[in-house]
Amino acid sequence: MLRISCREIYFTKATQASQIDFLIDKVKEIVKEMGLPPEYDVRIYKNVYSCCGIGGLAMIIEVVGPDEETLKAIDLRAMSRVLEFCEKEGFKIGYHSFGQYESIEK
Repeated sequence: MLRISCREIYFTKATQASQIDFLIDKVKEIVKEMGLPPEYDVRIYKNVYSCCGIGGLAMIIEVVGPDEETLKAIDLRAMSRVLEFCEKEGFKIGYHSFGQYESIEK
């Protein structure tokens, strides 16, 4: 049976979609380097959110596959890549926070 995991990363001070597009490309590169079996599908896309007139950009990472532990490993690797660019390489998109890891059966 397939499972789907999802995590959202919020960038409250990011104002340009191109900033998130750059990160999405980097996360896609690391997923490609992982050489996942064909039964796993990784979907990465941006999201715009707003609350009380204040908004920002977010990135959503979904992983579909049969094994929960593999889903978690892919998620962790993607999160590590985002942290690397946000903190170590000085990627200027401002404060970021990670949503909770969620997983459901399809």
